Amino acid sequence: MNQPWARTAIVLSLFAVIFVALSVASYTEKSATWDEPQHVTTGYLALKRHDYRTDPEHPPFLRMWAALPLLAIGDIKLDSTVIDRTSPADWVGLGQFLFCHRFMYKANDADRLLYAARFMIVMLGVLLGVLLYWWVNDWLGFWPAVVTLAFYTIEPNEQAHASLVTTDFGAGCFIFGAIYFLWRVCRQPSTANIVGLVAFFVLANISKFSALILGPIVVVLLGIGLVRPRTLTLTKASGIVALLAVVTWLSIWAVYGFRYTPSRSNAWLFQLQNYPLVQQRIPRLASIGEWIDAHHLLPNAYTQGFLLGQAKAQVRAAYLAGNYSIDGWWYYFPAAFLIKTPVALVILLVSGILVCATRWRHLGLKNEAFVVVPIALYLGSAMVARLNIGLRHILPIYPFVLLLAAAAVKELLDARKRGGWIVLGLLAVFWGSEFGRAYPSNLAFFNKFVGGPRNGYKYLADSNLDWGQDLKPLRKWMDRNNISHINLAYFGTADPSYYEIDCTYLPGTDFPGEGLVRSPQLPGYVAVSVTVLDGVYLSDQGRAFYKSLREMVPTADIGHSIHVYWIERPWW
Repeated sequence: MNQPWARTAIVLSLFAVIFVALSVASYTEKSATWDEPQHVTTGYLALKRHDYRTDPEHPPFLRMWAALPLLAIGDIKLDSTVIDRTSPADWVGLGQFLFCHRFMYKANDADRLLYAARFMIVMLGVLLGVLLYWWVNDWLGFWPAVVTLAFYTIEPNEQAHASLVTTDFGAGCFIFGAIYFLWRVCRQPSTANIVGLVAFFVLANISKFSALILGPIVVVLLGIGLVRPRTLTLTKASGIVALLAVVTWLSIWAVYGFRYTPSRSNAWLFQLQNYPLVQQRIPRLASIGEWIDAHHLLPNAYTQGFLLGQAKAQVRAAYLAGNYSIDGWWYYFPAAFLIKTPVALVILLVSGILVCATRWRHLGLKNEAFVVVPIALYLGSAMVARLNIGLRHILPIYPFVLLLAAAAVKELLDARKRGGWIVLGLLAVFWGSEFGRAYPSNLAFFNKFVGGPRNGYKYLADSNLDWGQDLKPLRKWMDRNNISHINLAYFGTADPSYYEIDCTYLPGTDFPGEGLVRSPQLPGYVAVSVTVLDGVYLSDQGRAFYKSLREMVPTADIGHSIHVYWIERPWW
């Protein structure tokens, strides 16, 4: 087929069908992860009531995008009057979590809402794949683009988060789109390319606060774009920066309905700059936020949500290979990347870096900069931060990693002898086998460097593998084995009773079982989320309680995130 547009249409159509099928088949097997009830509720509340008080730690666009299908569901029950009766300080604590839990699991059919919202994030997964294909095709050609798109389709970390209602994947998609169009602007500063840059830059910044790093990345890349051969002038570059700043500011107001207050209740305002947590951890930033808020330069929920998120990120329990910390480790994300990325992609990444280093005259040094700089700045900012709770916080670097891998793919495809094709084929087979062994539990993917997903809990916890997503598979396992009751230590915000799981809640269970913790019924089955088993958020006494279970071989491994044991007598 000689028509480029026709073969591109066929490739992208096949990709979209396969990607959607893989995503839907996996996410319908899983219960909600920890954050999803909040994100779904927040988005629906913002769309339906123009109320932005729930979970202000992120700008609302992606949650509103995910909640769009819910507007077509006519029987959703929502009582938000409790928010008016709750103080802002209490609301951003346990109050909003309980509200979101009741909305999803008590007032409505949680999975019905969740799966509709998840599909909207899958659509962003398709969009990211299309952007990746276009970039590789423009830079390296058609066949490297096809192979890279195929690898993207079975990249387990992208697959996992493209199936969840969070801000992580969508922000990564928009960041990549912004850099792609910036690359095009620096080659040809046309109106269409500038519009694409502005659109994706704005979408990223009204989706997640961490996208603010996109500003410095754009400035650095514009500076590189001014280097000869010049296609961009300093005047145009300065104009682009000013345009991005003004449109982003207006868009922040627009996404909050051009209203300063977070709801129609003018007396209800966040004043979290006076919150002890904020004052103790980020006093200087609190003063700046207070001044911005006092002058109404930005919506109240935006400014205050940023302060709250920054304060909470300063001290956070973290786990790495048996070690605990509240300050994190500078090497956490490189280590997590190394063991949670398919081995074949790691090999292609290293090869791609070598190709770019040795073939820069052929590939274009400026082209390479647009791939390397976003990785360096985004990963660098994550490494100096203290929020070490999941690979998802560096998810935006993965499309750029795939671009570097594409450089190696091109070299293998261009090899004069068939040896390059054989190597590429072997890498593809190995990649596919790793992905297949983990699917549909993509979130719990770990590579062969550490023995695969079954060993993941020995190295990482929380959203790296156990985010509360396997209550539904646990219920199916109980049905298959005719088990009517189970002792449960669950890390998550889904509701076991929603899945008709009759259980005795054990220490370490999150708020669905808060106040209901009892001694286990033994002899019997004991199911423990591996984040609880790892003891990340437990006291020393709590870790000691589960220590002996950690050393036992489980009777069943549910999605690599819940271990089930048959216990005859007290183990602690």
